[in-house]
Amino acid sequence: MMTLVHTLAVAEYLNFRHAANALGVAQSSVSARVKALEEDLGILLFERHARGVRLTEAGRHFVERIAVGIDQLDHAVKTAGMAAAGESGRLRIGIHALIPHSFLAKLIGQYRTV
Repeated sequence: MMTLVHTLAVAEYLNFRHAANALGVAQSSVSARVKALEEDLGILLFERHARGVRLTEAGRHFVERIAVGIDQLDHAVKTAGMAAAGESGRLRIGIHALIPHSFLAKLIGQYRTV
């Protein structure tokens, strides 16, 4: 997964050094991971130049897809963490039908909008 995060950073900054600085890792690590990914995929994701990089057409498509996947994974990890900490779940509250305009009924209505 870190290889994909590194690839997204390079795509955002269009520069290996800037991406590495943003991630807090060595430039050689970012370069090696991206190069290994390109070799595994059998495609060039970036055209390398002296002043930085440019996404290839295949790279642009790849980055668009993995960005969505990384967002979904991030959401899944956060949701699982919240569930483990007891910060999410189902809340069931019952009120007597004869008191529909009570404070609790109003509070439940507000809760549903959140």
